[in-house]
Amino acid sequence: MVWAWSRDQILDGGQDAEPLPAPRRVLPESLYRGQPQREGEELVAMDAGCEGRVWRGGILAAARWWPLPPMLAEWNEFRRGAGLQPAQQVPEPLPYPLTERPWSAPQLRGFGEVVGQQRRLLLVIVTGLAAAAIGMLLVAGIALKVSIWQVDRDIQAREQALEKIIVARDRALSGQVSIAKTLAIRPPAGQVQMLSTVARIMRGPWQLVEWKMPDADNLQLTVSMPMADPSAIVTAWEASGQFTDVTAEMGAKPDQVVVKARVVRSKPKAGR
Repeated sequence: MVWAWSRDQILDGGQDAEPLPAPRRVLPESLYRGQPQREGEELVAMDAGCEGRVWRGGILAAARWWPLPPMLAEWNEFRRGAGLQPAQQVPEPLPYPLTERPWSAPQLRGFGEVVGQQRRLLLVIVTGLAAAAIGMLLVAGIALKVSIWQVDRDIQAREQALEKIIVARDRALSGQVSIAKTLAIRPPAGQVQMLSTVARIMRGPWQLVEWKMPDADNLQLTVSMPMADPSAIVTAWEASGQFTDVTAEMGAKPDQVVVKARVVRSKPKAGR
C-alpha cells in the first residue's frame, strides 16, 4: 500500500496559526477506519472525503479516495478496475470510528501478557543464566586456588634450595676461617729452607751453636764467629728479603753472636 500527500498541507495549522512541527511518522487515516473483510466491496467515510475498498481473500485488492462521494459512473469505473461487474447504485459511506491500532498491523500481544504467558520459560532461562554465572565463578575460584597452590609449592621448593645454598655457604665461610687460622699458625717457611738461607747469607767462618723459634714468625740463633761484625750481619740478613727486624748482639762469649729476626711470609699467588 502506498499513500502520497502534501507535506505543506499536513504541517499547515490553519489561518493565523504557526506551522506544526514535523512529525517523525505520518500514517493515513484510512488505516484506522474499518476492519479487513473476507470478500466484497465497501465505501468508507473519512473526515475528508471517502474511500472505496475491494476485498479478496481477506486482502485489500483495490482502494481509491474521493473528496466527495463518487457518482455511479466513477464507482463503476473503480469496480471495473478491480475486476468487478458494474453496480446499479453507489453504496452508502460507512461511518467507521477511529481505532487505536491500524487494521493493517498484526495484533501484537503486550509485554506484560507475553511475560505472564512465558513466565515459566523466563524463570528457567534466568535460573540457567544464574547457574552458569555461579558455575563460571566457581571454576574461576578453583583455578585461582590451584594457581595459588602451585605458586606456594614453587616458592617452598625455591626456599628449600636457597636454604641448602645458604647452609653450604655458611659451611664454606666457616671452613675458610678455620683454614685461615691454621695458615696463620704455620711457619712462614720450613726450617730446613731457613737454615739454607742463613748459610747462604752468612759471610766468613761461622758455626751454629743454637737454633730456636719462639713462635712461627720469629727466629733466634746463636753462632760462633770469630771477628764477627754485627752490623754486616744485620745488613746481609735484611738484604736477603727473607727476614726483617733483624738484630745482632754479642753473646755470652767473645766469639758468639746472637741474631734475632722476623721471618717474612711469602704472599700467596694470585688465583689460589
